[in-house]
Amino acid sequence: MYPNSPSVTCIVSDGVTPFAITAGKELGIPVAVSWSFAACGFMGFYQYRALMEKGLTGFKDERILSKEVMEQVIDWIPGMDNIRLKDLPTFFQTIDPDDEIFNLAMESTEKAHEATALAIQTFDELEPDVLRTLSTLFPRVYTIGPLQLLLGQIARETKVNYLGYNLWEEDPQCLKWLDSKKPGSVVYVNFGSVTVMSNESLLEFAWGLANSSHQFLWIIRPDLVVGNSAVLPPEFEKETRGRSLIAGWCAQEEVLNHPSIGGFLTHCGWNSTIESLSAGVPMLCWPFFADQPTNCRYACTKWEVGMEIYSNVKRNEVEKLARELMGGEKGKKMKKKAMEWKEKAEEATRLGGSSFANLDKFVNVLLEK
Repeated sequence: MYPNSPSVTCIVSDGVTPFAITAGKELGIPVAVSWSFAACGFMGFYQYRALMEKGLTGFKDERILSKEVMEQVIDWIPGMDNIRLKDLPTFFQTIDPDDEIFNLAMESTEKAHEATALAIQTFDELEPDVLRTLSTLFPRVYTIGPLQLLLGQIARETKVNYLGYNLWEEDPQCLKWLDSKKPGSVVYVNFGSVTVMSNESLLEFAWGLANSSHQFLWIIRPDLVVGNSAVLPPEFEKETRGRSLIAGWCAQEEVLNHPSIGGFLTHCGWNSTIESLSAGVPMLCWPFFADQPTNCRYACTKWEVGMEIYSNVKRNEVEKLARELMGGEKGKKMKKKAMEWKEKAEEATRLGGSSFANLDKFVNVLLEK
């Protein structure tokens, strides 16, 4: 510590840094834990101890991971109805009881009991059942989402700009290209910053999108394909010329809020999911790992804004679901529902809204000592 420097009076830590809570206790200062997952995702991770006690993780026999077992509906998680074993965050699917990620997730959620406060990137109306349960398990739970809407609201109120948070340089051509398209006419495709796929899956997605006849903006990272560069065949480029744009990265929040976007093909990471809900954009969901299956399940069944693409993706399925998303009866119902969630998200983050008020409460907890 430098001479005359102010002492640390509180800690705000990420959810998966449980050592921060230990440090705060040793220093005698409050520690607030901020979880970037949904409440349903947090609750899913919180079940890892129960899964271990029930013999459903740390498998000695890989046959326990059979489709029949994974499709079982779990009826013992409070606040989460009609959840199947396969819908829980994926790190429990291990044959190693000492798996580091599984144990970190379990320790992080359990250690949160010792935190002064717990903040979750969601809003009250989106997950009332899970939040009601969490409020009985943890002393102070605050919903402070959607964060991007809160940041925008605070910037408008204070006239202070906030820093961006993209991992890669954004391609400005994306928004210019969207400007030339009709409202609701473009499928936005982005599998996030971590998800990877085989070259076979890439081609199935590509030809499914091409055969749907819809326009699409597809974000393809250089490392999207396992072990290879993502390369699309010349025939695909010829087939989709004039109605597609492939880019390396984009300003996702701006893209989702662009009037030309009619649907989002996503991996269902929580940031992408809540940004899509906040923009009123329905989704095609292809979850990869971690909490993404949980988010997918809620998007498709609870929030009624999504349709799932199975992990073994086929072009015919992609084509069929893209057509339904953009013009089918279910797609229209999903769009209407997504717009309702957009309105509720905006209400939560306005001055006086639940998330706006909870952010103040969250900060005040840290100032109590």
